[in-house]
Amino acid sequence: MQFRRSGQRDDRRRRVLNETRLGESMFSYRRSDRAGDLSNETLFARRSANYGDAEFLDEQWRLTDLVPLRLGTYLIVFLAAATIIAGLEALYFSMPRLASMTTDGRVAAFDLDGEGSLAVWFSSTTLLLAAVAALLVFTVRRFRRDDYHGRYRVWIWAALVFLLMSIDESGSLHEGFKEMMTAVTGNRVLGDGSIWWVIPYFFVLGSVGSRLLVDMCECRSSTAALLAAGGCYAAAVATQLEGILPESGARGVMLEEGAEMFGNVFLFLAMLLHARYVILDAEGLLPERERRPIQEVEYEYEEEADEEEWVAVNEDQITVHPPHGLRHPQRVRTVHRAQHPDPVVDQLIAPVNRKLTKQEKKRLRQKLENARRQREGL
Repeated sequence: MQFRRSGQRDDRRRRVLNETRLGESMFSYRRSDRAGDLSNETLFARRSANYGDAEFLDEQWRLTDLVPLRLGTYLIVFLAAATIIAGLEALYFSMPRLASMTTDGRVAAFDLDGEGSLAVWFSSTTLLLAAVAALLVFTVRRFRRDDYHGRYRVWIWAALVFLLMSIDESGSLHEGFKEMMTAVTGNRVLGDGSIWWVIPYFFVLGSVGSRLLVDMCECRSSTAALLAAGGCYAAAVATQLEGILPESGARGVMLEEGAEMFGNVFLFLAMLLHARYVILDAEGLLPERERRPIQEVEYEYEEEADEEEWVAVNEDQITVHPPHGLRHPQRVRTVHRAQHPDPVVDQLIAPVNRKLTKQEKKRLRQKLENARRQREGL
């Protein structure tokens, strides 16, 4: 007795699958041909000699597929980034021990405060990824239906700011700006003159960050990550201005660069978490929030009304006023008496600037009921 081998079954399944795909593609070709878009000769002429009809491109990942949907993945990313930062801090701390093995007494790759080091590469890459994640948010966020004022454009500005921060991190643009302002003004103002680049950074990041917080307030995780990034940046700036650990040497550098790198990581996680949120929102996978029940407000009315408040009506026309409480009253509508020959119409006028009481509503219902009976009797 011979059993069928798995290879034969896999070959048969592959042939059936290819025939099904070929049939679907031929159907699409014929449909487009009937629509007058392309002819079969043109479609078959576009088939690649190396890749065929390239149907595998439909199965390739989109940019939004790169956003992880499981929250555990973000925890792994954070732990991996924290491990890298701890490793860079440890290498900088052990750099004096390796100084004797070098010609200039320092290892440039391990220097947190130097240019072209591993810490600079890590921060620049993290900020670049944050800019890409902000663009992913923009590609989905701009299709939201209730954004009538175009607030989604802030994500373009955020991506540009993060890209500028990435270039600044690798090219040290802020250091050059600091020295230029010091040379022009002849004054460093505070400390080593870092206040010259801190002030523009504060206004740019403050304006863009506040707008992002307003747009991200629906997602608590991304909002918390963005606030954590702001706190880390504030700690790094305070250390740079010698507000924390003044004249501490290597410890101050480790605290400043560590806070800055953690701020970049939190910023990247905030953008990625909000990209996850908008994707789930667009696909309708977010749980619906419970709406607060509308509380009914009971108004107390006077039981009795003055008869003098009912005003007589002109015989030619009746003026119908808009409902009270509207900010912009509607245009006054005039109804001629010839259209409503009811005898009760002569008594239906409410120019009084208040709501009807229960007694007045009761009288009005009685009058309308009497008028209806008179019409039926006639």
